[in-house]
Amino acid sequence: MRYVFLLAALALAACGKKSGDAGPGPVTPPDNFETELNTPGTTATTAPGDFTIVVIPDTQYYLGQPQLGGTPAMFTSQINWIKNNQVAENIAYVAHLGDITEHGDNPTYAATEWKLARDAIYGLENPVSIPYGLAVGNHDQFPSGHPLTSSTNYYNRYFGVKHYEGRPYYGGSYGGNNDSHYDLFSAGGMDFIVIYIEFDDQLENAGAMNNWAYDLLGVFASRKAIIVSHSIMGNNPVAGSNSTRGNFSTQGSSIYERLKTRTNIVMMINGHHGDNGEGYRADTFEGHTIHTFLSDYQSRPNGGGGMMRLYKFSVANKQIQVKTFSSFTGVAETDGDSDFPVTFN
Repeated sequence: MRYVFLLAALALAACGKKSGDAGPGPVTPPDNFETELNTPGTTATTAPGDFTIVVIPDTQYYLGQPQLGGTPAMFTSQINWIKNNQVAENIAYVAHLGDITEHGDNPTYAATEWKLARDAIYGLENPVSIPYGLAVGNHDQFPSGHPLTSSTNYYNRYFGVKHYEGRPYYGGSYGGNNDSHYDLFSAGGMDFIVIYIEFDDQLENAGAMNNWAYDLLGVFASRKAIIVSHSIMGNNPVAGSNSTRGNFSTQGSSIYERLKTRTNIVMMINGHHGDNGEGYRADTFEGHTIHTFLSDYQSRPNGGGGMMRLYKFSVANKQIQVKTFSSFTGVAETDGDSDFPVTFN
């Protein structure tokens, strides 16, 4: 069942935000501010066996008003690396962790930043369409951090529901926009659901969004689940060691506590926490373990310098190998919290 009409109706009733809602001092949408469509190429295929999920952390410092030496070319290098290595790495899916841009709908910067983001990310759609999804971070909201009253007009202009409808991997959305949504894909003989939950560290609408995700996990109980939200786990307090657990953020704790009884969750991934922006924790509830990974390199030199993550699934070994490297420089990080294996159920 591709669309869950009952769940969608319940979610729409529970969520007060629509894509054009006005928050305090929001940008006025320009004329013809509708979802931009882009006809994707042929959907990429994956070979049987081991496969890779690519994760792009916060790209905000690459766009518009580059900070700490970041440039749009670093974002483009990430997309180009994915396209050029889709077959070699058997890439099945790409997830962006949010804070796509720095200033959201701020009228001074929005048009420039979001067009640069569009130009980069649409590269995943042609000539071959690689399944992907984008989280909404606090810097993609305007004003920042308010899922019920902030606007996300530009996000929904370029990455709204209508942009993805009809694509084989797109599942549906929560409420009247695409800020929270889910995708479906299969690889390595396994079926997956990827659920994106909008940034909400003040828990303005977290309960309703978590209930939506909980229900989806029940409907798609046969699929292994990946939860993506901009802020789930904070910084690992000990650099260079993946053995020390990071701490759940306020929203991350609410997500985990609501969803921990759903035994199909394999992993949760997030960005947002850029100072010492790597961390890992494993939480076991009634015999089921959920693995949570933080990756965010925006505080590194050059605003992250094209750093990104690979999660390489070894099907036979039931193992995820984490790899971290820069597509821009080609340099890999091999320390303990950048390159390590994790066993999954």
